[in-house]
Amino acid sequence: MENTKTGGEPLLYPEDVCKIHAAARDAEIAERQIITNGFFSHDTAQIRHVATALMESGVNNLLLSVDAFHQETIPIEPVLTFAKAIQSSGIQKFRVHPAWLVSEDADNPYNNETREILAVFNEIGIPASDGNVIFPGGNALKHLNEYFDSNIKYVNPYTRNPHDIRAICINPNGDVLGDNIYKTDILDIIGGCNGSSDS
Repeated sequence: MENTKTGGEPLLYPEDVCKIHAAARDAEIAERQIITNGFFSHDTAQIRHVATALMESGVNNLLLSVDAFHQETIPIEPVLTFAKAIQSSGIQKFRVHPAWLVSEDADNPYNNETREILAVFNEIGIPASDGNVIFPGGNALKHLNEYFDSNIKYVNPYTRNPHDIRAICINPNGDVLGDNIYKTDILDIIGGCNGSSDS
């Protein structure tokens, strides 16, 4: 796949996404998940075509990012059209995937709006995953600081245990798990993480 573009919303490149998932299916990789905001077209026929193509290419787990933060800039109507098309496609595991500010239980305007958005999807039979938690770091600390209690020491819930690797993410410069694939073979990197008693 020469010139494959990745990053951002994956369904802006549905053909590439389907090729990747078909290759994963053919390689007998059991879990073939995609996370999308569901907004890539206003054309109902195109939306339905992409939903069918995802199922046919072997996607068996789809998380649809919907919440107050996504819907600040993404209209809900085409996302609902996509959600209904995915429901009809036969993809085995399909859930909406919200982002919660501070925690799922926190009472704030963002979480209240997210609950209202999730209710719309729940009404058509689409369950929600646990979602993600926005913690005070980066832009969240800069723009949402007022929602975090300064007396609490928040811990990044996404810090990975290097002794229990379940997935890896390789940065564009090759950085992964404290090393770099351009300098060290990936199997040695993973072996070093799993076998090390330090860190």
